[in-house]
Amino acid sequence: MGVSVLYSAIPPDSTLYARLQSEKALSILVVSLFPYGCGIFRFFEIEAEEINEILEDVIKTHQETFGSELEADRVIAQLRSELRLTRQAYPGIEDRTASLEKSSVEIEKRLSQQLSRRKFADADEIVEKLMFGDRTLAPMLSTEESLGLISRELVSEGASIFRQIDPEILFATDEWYLDDFERWRDLYLSAAEKNEEILVGVA
Repeated sequence: MGVSVLYSAIPPDSTLYARLQSEKALSILVVSLFPYGCGIFRFFEIEAEEINEILEDVIKTHQETFGSELEADRVIAQLRSELRLTRQAYPGIEDRTASLEKSSVEIEKRLSQQLSRRKFADADEIVEKLMFGDRTLAPMLSTEESLGLISRELVSEGASIFRQIDPEILFATDEWYLDDFERWRDLYLSAAEKNEEILVGVA
């Protein structure tokens, strides 16, 4: 069935994006919180008790990065602020998300087959990048502890590919795969329209 792959658009011109490229504590916080709630931009909308439990666990796990409790609180407050400012500056960013809930393997296989039939060179490689990204979010983190990142160029290329494909034909008898694929495709199309990149996390 495969793993669950989570996606969230992020504006590369935002202050949040710039800070995630250079600030380790902030990056680790975003990577750690990414799988919870309905995307990173909605994390602080879940139950307060659950938020506190998750944050306590993250701080404990990465104590060497956050240092004191005071420093951890400061980084959390900064993330809250950056998420709020990004939502204000880029309306609807919190809704530009998608997830492939244990459907990624089948979707990857069928999309690769479709692109091969259309004579795409390196179809498997293209699809793997569309699914898991062509870069990582934070250069100072290892590939394993960072999030994948789908660059602006790849978002644009992906949107162009998805415009040529009829989801109904690709998943004619599989409504579950079809729904996941359509949400994923729509994220690419909206991110391309707004010149955004896409964060990728595997859960």
